[in-house]
Amino acid sequence: MTTNFKLKLLHELKSKPRHFLLLFAFVLTLQFIHAQDTFMEVGVGIGNVIGNKNTRGKGEFHLNIMKSYPFGQIGLDFLTGGNFIPGSTNTGDENIEILSSNDFKFGAITFFYRLPIKKHLFVEPRFGYSSLFSFVHTDDETKINQSNFTAGIGIGGHINNFTLSLRYQYLGVTPNYEGTDNTITVKSNSESLGLLLFRISYRFNLKKIF
Repeated sequence: MTTNFKLKLLHELKSKPRHFLLLFAFVLTLQFIHAQDTFMEVGVGIGNVIGNKNTRGKGEFHLNIMKSYPFGQIGLDFLTGGNFIPGSTNTGDENIEILSSNDFKFGAITFFYRLPIKKHLFVEPRFGYSSLFSFVHTDDETKINQSNFTAGIGIGGHINNFTLSLRYQYLGVTPNYEGTDNTITVKSNSESLGLLLFRISYRFNLKKIF
């Protein structure tokens, strides 16, 4: 790499910390794949928003990569999701539409530590980066999003190659936004969003795959 390219890359990583986190997660993932005692879990989650009434529920798809140690498992979790039932719960009148924080889609990369508490049971603290986003269907179909710090904790267990868990995840706050769609003003208020999800995953041994 040239000196100018290296300086440009360092400037980009400093000005946008999420890019650094994505790069770090990518490098760490490569290390996991080529290590011993590594596993991948792929699955889905279903649940709802904590604190707000949400009749549409929340669902997610997730993939994680982890490495086993004598003291537990350390890994990376990639997830994305949104409303379990399609549609929106926006409010307002004929001139104003207020986007509901319940309807925001989400994506996250989290680091987790899976601590065994019995033979097949575990607790799992986690933290990382999340993004809450929504498409605002104005003339230019604007996408609004908010980057956040995310943290959560889960409890679960293993049944053969299946992992079942219940997880709480704080995803941060939704973005502030105001725009117009013809004669309608569209608004989004900054509100906290936390989810409680039941997860089911299937585990693969990466050593056997690679």
